[in-house]
Amino acid sequence: MENSLLRESKEKTDEACAENPKRALPEAYDRHVDTVYRVCYSLMGNRQDAEDATHSVFVKLLESDKPFNDVEHEKAWLITAAQNHCRDLHRKWWRKKIVDLDAGALKLASMDAVRDRDMEDNLRKLPPTNRLVLYLYYYEGYKVNEIAEMLKLNPNTVKTQMRTARNRLKLEMGEDPRE
Repeated sequence: MENSLLRESKEKTDEACAENPKRALPEAYDRHVDTVYRVCYSLMGNRQDAEDATHSVFVKLLESDKPFNDVEHEKAWLITAAQNHCRDLHRKWWRKKIVDLDAGALKLASMDAVRDRDMEDNLRKLPPTNRLVLYLYYYEGYKVNEIAEMLKLNPNTVKTQMRTARNRLKLEMGEDPRE
């Protein structure tokens, strides 16, 4: 019974997206803000820039008149828009002249928090493209073919980027990448 209610709710949401994208903006924001923020954070590397980029992506959604087929189509569009916006920001000259203050703001916490911070630091050392591919695969649960379609890449290129990212991450963590 719950499945039918959930499915019915999703269908209503999908219909609202198709009818009037501007009317569905608050719902779209609530549904996807965490995902867009995480994508922006993985590409930008600090909280402030990620928040600004997330805001800009939703402004682009507001200005866009693009109708979406369903919620997944809307999510894929937002992830692609976030990736493109972050790439554009990295091309700006002023981006090369700033210092990341988040690295100095360490708070002492449990060993799990320290381990998570170490993993996050190691992930930041990866190129943005590799970080994004790992994020979409492991955190968002997309399959390789879905990532390839979303990023307009060949699936084999995505697999290669994932393998390269994993090997570089293992090297950063002091492990043997051949294992």
